[in-house]
Amino acid sequence: MTFGRLGRTVALLTLGCLAWGGHARRKPRPRPRPRPGKVRLRETTPSQVNIVNALALSPFLGALGALEHQSNGRGVRILHFGDSHTAADYWTGRLRQRLQARFGDGGPGMILPGRPWRGYHHEGVDLQEGLHWPADSLRSKTCEGWVGLAGAALQSPAEGGTFTLLAAYREARIQVLGSGKPAVLGAAVEPLLEQPMGERTLRVFKAPGYGLETLAIQLPQESLLLGVDLRSGKPGVIYDELGLNGAELLDLERWRPELRRSLLAQVQPDLLVLAYGTNDMGRTDISPEDYQERARRLFAALKRESGASVLVVGPLDRMGRNRRQLPRLREGARWVTKALRSAALASGCAFWDARQAMGGEGSLLSWKRRGLAQKDLVHLTGPGYEKLGDLMVEALLREYRAGE
Repeated sequence: MTFGRLGRTVALLTLGCLAWGGHARRKPRPRPRPRPGKVRLRETTPSQVNIVNALALSPFLGALGALEHQSNGRGVRILHFGDSHTAADYWTGRLRQRLQARFGDGGPGMILPGRPWRGYHHEGVDLQEGLHWPADSLRSKTCEGWVGLAGAALQSPAEGGTFTLLAAYREARIQVLGSGKPAVLGAAVEPLLEQPMGERTLRVFKAPGYGLETLAIQLPQESLLLGVDLRSGKPGVIYDELGLNGAELLDLERWRPELRRSLLAQVQPDLLVLAYGTNDMGRTDISPEDYQERARRLFAALKRESGASVLVVGPLDRMGRNRRQLPRLREGARWVTKALRSAALASGCAFWDARQAMGGEGSLLSWKRRGLAQKDLVHLTGPGYEKLGDLMVEALLREYRAGE
């Protein structure tokens, strides 16, 4: 080998070693940070989540047992309050279907024979006339709290009109605020209650039904319709959908307490389901401590006024299409769920974590991929709400079977 060739070889080897050594001494490249709102979430599946403090449901579960063994002639009544997840009546409709199939059909329950907000409907009831009558609700800034169990009330227009619906029932109880007596076309109306409340009077009337038929109601002028309670006349379960679009838990503080007490006494519920939190998790105007304490007082008041068992349901998983809001919603979901759980236990109520049952944080993406959640990444599809209803009813029935 000549000197020139040897020199070139040594030079190349030297350069190679320097290059290799320089590469070895380099610091590892940092991983790129996710953009704001860009969160990677694992695949999740629904899971079995038990009810916390289920002992608080003992009176309700005992009433179900008496109904199944035909020693409860009154039946069992469940009032399910909540936001738009409840108002759609797909979630509650599934719960109603499952429980009535096992324990008997007590009737459609409480409805407003109009449309106080967009999308309002009730499974098994065909709303036909009076759908656009003026409405007031706890979500209205001008609401003074004169509302029915559904958090809303309907006003007959000045020119008059008729509410008309088609449903299967044996008895209709009509709840109104104001003077006078409503007229039911083709049926006699019997007064059941007249209770003054300051400047207003709560009146409840009963009208007979004969199966699947049309119910047409004419209101006296300047009266508010709070609701129509449709009953089958047989022992069974009545499962009331009492959701309000956009509702927050603390909206219930605006409800007139004296009216609320009287309406609860009229229906004599065995269980209250309180399903809120979806619209609360984005709030920045209230501290978690204040929210928890106000929730505790509210749960305790409803439990005392109704004499019923109370099941508080934590919020569903929520993401939303605005990815920049995701970190705030995730943090909000954590503190709202924790506050609702703590408030429920402190007031002697039971608690069920709906988000955990769905699969936990971020589960809504998995539900969407399976066609169970909508594109807004807030609401579920019809099959999704049915799935959620199955998860919840199975949690209730596990406690029922454990107590048999």
